[in-house]
Amino acid sequence: MLVQPKSVGGNFEYLAIPRQGLLFISGALKQWSGPFLYDRDIWFEDHLGHIDPDKDLNGYDILMVTALINEVPRAYEIARQAKLHHPELIMIGGGPHMSPLSDEAIREGSFDVIVNREGEDIIGQLSDVLLTSHGTDLDKALFQIPGISFLRLGQLVQTPRHGVIKPDFVELPDFRSIIGLTDQRPMAGGVIETVRGCTEKCTYCQVIQQFLGYRMISREVEQKRLAQLNELAADGLIYTNKNGRFSVFISDDLHTPPLRAVKYRNERLGRLKAWNGQTANMHMICQARAEVGEDPELASAMMKAGIQMIYLGVESSSAENLKLVRKRQDPGQVHKDMQALTGMGFNLVAMTIIGLPYDTREGIMEMADWVRSVSKYQTANLLTPLPATSNWDLPPLDENGDELTDGKLRPYHLYTGRQFVFKDPRWTMQESRELYDKYYAKLNPVDKLYERVFRLMERKGTALAGGRPLLDPALTNKLTEVAVTLRELADSVGRDLTSNLTAKMQQASEALRSGTESMGELRGHVGLRIQEISDSLKSMADSTGKEMATTASDRLRQLSLSLTRLAESSPRM
Repeated sequence: MLVQPKSVGGNFEYLAIPRQGLLFISGALKQWSGPFLYDRDIWFEDHLGHIDPDKDLNGYDILMVTALINEVPRAYEIARQAKLHHPELIMIGGGPHMSPLSDEAIREGSFDVIVNREGEDIIGQLSDVLLTSHGTDLDKALFQIPGISFLRLGQLVQTPRHGVIKPDFVELPDFRSIIGLTDQRPMAGGVIETVRGCTEKCTYCQVIQQFLGYRMISREVEQKRLAQLNELAADGLIYTNKNGRFSVFISDDLHTPPLRAVKYRNERLGRLKAWNGQTANMHMICQARAEVGEDPELASAMMKAGIQMIYLGVESSSAENLKLVRKRQDPGQVHKDMQALTGMGFNLVAMTIIGLPYDTREGIMEMADWVRSVSKYQTANLLTPLPATSNWDLPPLDENGDELTDGKLRPYHLYTGRQFVFKDPRWTMQESRELYDKYYAKLNPVDKLYERVFRLMERKGTALAGGRPLLDPALTNKLTEVAVTLRELADSVGRDLTSNLTAKMQQASEALRSGTESMGELRGHVGLRIQEISDSLKSMADSTGKEMATTASDRLRQLSLSLTRLAESSPRM
């Protein structure tokens, strides 16, 4: 069983794009030629809902879990519960968070082994070893596998790894092993990986450490992956609009290299020209640097190949900030490049970071006005330290906004880019949240686009499901946020006070996931639970003075509004 925990950042792209890591790990096990054949199931909680580590892992030999930083509390919870209910279950962790923090992952998640960086080439051997070796023989065998971390006599061991693997070591990601992927519940979009890594060295980015270098897959494999996506769409496993078109995200690394990377740029140009015919039904989305606007030949090839939306790492309108984070671009030139790309017909998504060292409150608001003028959509994140980046050493805060006590786990659920999670003399955590909200309110967030897509999918899915409402990502994402807050509340005021609330929230979640009620019944069932929990939280806040109870109550109010909007926009039943 391979598990990707539910996203808690409220970022709709996470819900729309199947994460690539587990798809390639599953593909590697499929092609492995060792003593065992591996049956594989992939559980994306964003797609299927929460896994039950007790019931849903019966009969499995190995559990593999990966997570982004704000998903890692859920990842550790899944792993701990899995070990509690299935002590003999072998557990392997990995991904951009656990790789550089393997000691923490083993300690907090009870993992047996952590895979460092990429793992397709070793996962078959590692699985075989963990299934067949024990005691000192296991230790000896693990020492022979490069790029892993494990405990030996209570001490962390990290085996060295030299070089990198071919980016197409596994040719085709294993979409067919995703549990619950059907023509009634398809993916919102396909995803294709064309390259691993980046040509740049921006200080805030994990990609440089996770995927060393800039490695393009072969032309032949690109063609095979495009054909795979067309096949999945034809089978109804990718959401297709009434015109027969479907969205495809081109990974999240730097798809089109800058003009100065001449060799890579010329190769990409040739490949894009060869895509014609394969991508006729695809609405493609990629990530690039703004200077592609200075390369009309490449930009034209992108448009002809079906790339209509480009995510651009604008980051900041301050030249001082860009220099500090080693972002090799000039704000004035970026402005011209974005105007040029818009003129060519691209829909631009400007990705911005606020809270960089040279930012001021006034400058941030001015950037909102500017970025809205040069792009159709935007994303916003406060500067957030990530493992293996230079920002990781910034003094971390706890969930109350105070400096984190030594030895205490960081509040990773807050690492969503919506508040400061490190000490900064300019803004407290609460002030940074208010700053984010004010900045975000001035934008046209790309999340609104994805929300519309999900509503269209919901209507189509409801019809296919015989009139039963399917999982609504926006609503269930808020339910997850509330559930996380309730768990924190339990830690601060005692579990006896919150156990009943948590049970009621679980009932609300199950009502959404089951899809057995009409929309009216569903709204009544969940709405009643929300009111009960909100009333209890209000009285709890009055009696305990706990700030977190008020936070949970605020999130519940947002949830109630979302539920109302969902009911109003859903077809009558």
